[in-house]
Amino acid sequence: MDDEDLRRQGNALAARRDWAGAAACFQTLAARRPDEAAAWIALAKARDLAGRPRAARAAARAAYSAFIASPASWTHSLALARLLRNAHELPLLRGLAAQLPARAVDASVPELVELADLLAREDAHEDALPWLDRALARDPSHAPAWYLRGTTRLFQGRMAAARADLERAVAIAPHFAHAHWRLSELRAGDRAGAPARVARLQAERVRVAPGSEHDMHFSYALHAELHDLGDHTAAWEALVRGARAKRATLRYDPDTDRRLFEAIRRTCGAALLSGAGHDDASAPVPVFIVGLFRSGTTVLERLLAGHPDVADGGESLGFTASLRVAVDHRAPAGLDEETLRRCIDIDWPALGADFMAGSAWRARGRRVWTEKLPTNFLALGLIARALPRARFIHMWRPPMDVCFSNLRQLYGGIAPYSYDQAELAAYHRGYRGLMAHWRAHLGDRLLDVAHADLVRDPETTARRVLAHCGLDYDPRVLAIGERGGSVSTASAAQVREGLRAPRAPDWEPYREQLAPLAAALAAAEGERG
Repeated sequence: MDDEDLRRQGNALAARRDWAGAAACFQTLAARRPDEAAAWIALAKARDLAGRPRAARAAARAAYSAFIASPASWTHSLALARLLRNAHELPLLRGLAAQLPARAVDASVPELVELADLLAREDAHEDALPWLDRALARDPSHAPAWYLRGTTRLFQGRMAAARADLERAVAIAPHFAHAHWRLSELRAGDRAGAPARVARLQAERVRVAPGSEHDMHFSYALHAELHDLGDHTAAWEALVRGARAKRATLRYDPDTDRRLFEAIRRTCGAALLSGAGHDDASAPVPVFIVGLFRSGTTVLERLLAGHPDVADGGESLGFTASLRVAVDHRAPAGLDEETLRRCIDIDWPALGADFMAGSAWRARGRRVWTEKLPTNFLALGLIARALPRARFIHMWRPPMDVCFSNLRQLYGGIAPYSYDQAELAAYHRGYRGLMAHWRAHLGDRLLDVAHADLVRDPETTARRVLAHCGLDYDPRVLAIGERGGSVSTASAAQVREGLRAPRAPDWEPYREQLAPLAAALAAAEGERG
């Protein structure tokens, strides 16, 4: 069979979703034509869909090498960018994007925006902006490009520019609920405009289908604006409407998370944690900042970033990507029971070395760098075994505070437990139990930091945290509000204000409506006590 027949057969098998058969065809083709990026791209995609992430990453890297040696078409370049982003190979993704400006003439505006989005999702905002500028120069009426550029500028802390871009998106497409929702995150910078924004949101929401993606974004935006205006009755109604709409779209079973918490505790005991990992004393030290979403992890990372020996690494999926390759299994949410079963036989030093090879660049020549993906709390034992020099900081807030902050936050594909009071309390119970397990097994490698302590006495808290990281105190860490850099989290706008003085809990006006959450949390606390 000649090469083109082999390619056609592989494509036909892929069309029938026979990924293993397609991978076999493309593997033969890639062996025959090792300098052709297209063959490796097809192989990487087929291997990934066949459930072979280790082989898929190897093929994606081979595709990148072939592309650098002999650049492919724009279509294949964008396909490769998708693969590299899916594997969280950010240095290669950035290297690919740097090679593509000359081929941009072959791209459609939506494709330019897609490339920017792939970069932005990996926090490469400076790399993403030129592609958005190209898209808007080509088509100034493209609302998604204005939205994504506004979002990118928000994450960079350029609030006025972000607002202008998002307003432009809304002017072009008044029904663009995502842009309205993103604008609500900037409300602190324009309190006087809140009544007009509320009227606009209400007028647009009646035009969309109840329960739709647009409806939930309009509802969450309304909740945020109305809460700040003190109209708590209407704010609660908007939140309930948005949360119910979002929950209806999710296939989430709380028992799956309950079983996962139990499996983590069973698997990650003293025997697993006592073995060898990757120990390189010459390498920078990763500090993993964990906790529930909305627990204060972002503000702590911003504080540490003010130290001359610390680089802020952001919310990277670096360890998840290395673990996926080590166990050769892609868990839908990063970690599942099958991953834990496969961990029994993996090469732990190799896992640690793979993570360091793929992520240590984030230290940017400094002694320490932060890995601030909150959900890494699930994998602390795995990380601790693979990386014996890693340090861990657990940020926490009182249960009602952190749970309500999650309840009122609209997430993308994460935190499916956060849209129902009973499910949220159940997840919090599992999280608390798992953190107690880590505390018992990790000892002084794990430091608990209360968000309230950071706000009330930042210097004392900063000294504790820096000592835990092996660093001397530096007063520059306290200038959080003056710091540049990107923040790609739900706290992107808030952290630019610096440390906020303690205030009454946001949930207080909804005490009656939140009675089911409070009762479930109290019951869980009683079981612990």
